[in-house]
Amino acid sequence: MSKEDYRDKIEEHRQSFEEEKELETLSRASRVKRNGGNNKQKNTQRKIPLNTILFIIFILIPSTILIYIWVFYEPGKTIEEAEKDSSGSIVEMAKPGDKSDIKVTEDKDDEDTKANEQAENQAQKDAEMLAAKEKAELEAKKAEEAKKAEAEKAAEDAKKAEEARKAQEAAAAKVKTHTVKEKENLYRIALNYYGNGSEATLAKIRAANGMTSDTVWVGQVIKLP
Repeated sequence: MSKEDYRDKIEEHRQSFEEEKELETLSRASRVKRNGGNNKQKNTQRKIPLNTILFIIFILIPSTILIYIWVFYEPGKTIEEAEKDSSGSIVEMAKPGDKSDIKVTEDKDDEDTKANEQAENQAQKDAEMLAAKEKAELEAKKAEEAKKAEAEKAAEDAKKAEEARKAQEAAAAKVKTHTVKEKENLYRIALNYYGNGSEATLAKIRAANGMTSDTVWVGQVIKLP
């Protein structure tokens, strides 16, 4: 190897060494910068909540309280009344020892009680009227049913009476009569109509005519069942 080649080789090694050294230096600087930036960011993130909390506690809250006391607060006012007053509504503050608000409250309670009593009385009246109406309707229905049953019973009785009358008329139509002539007696009459003059036949004739004996007379009308 010649001297020039050896020198060139040394120069290449030196350059590569310097490049590696620069790269290492840049890498360390970038890591340091990155870590420093993260630490700074972390420190910033840690400092922001703490500063905010301190600002709220020591500045914002006392300022808000002072502004409220200075603008809205008055002795004897409640918070709700102060808020109403701040919204533009006219609020009349009760003076110490003033009983007007108590009287108004009592009057309102009395009115509410009276209204509730009136509502209850009206509801009770409505319930009584409804019960009376239902009772009247039930009684009318019962009366109608009784009237209908009575009419049906009367029609049934009339039908039975008509049937009985028709039966009597039919029975009367079936009964024959005979006018006693000369030289006739009850035996001959039974023999002519029934074909025999037995005692049973004679008894039937006597019973139909209300007779107590077999004696008959001329012109007498005898029923022949």
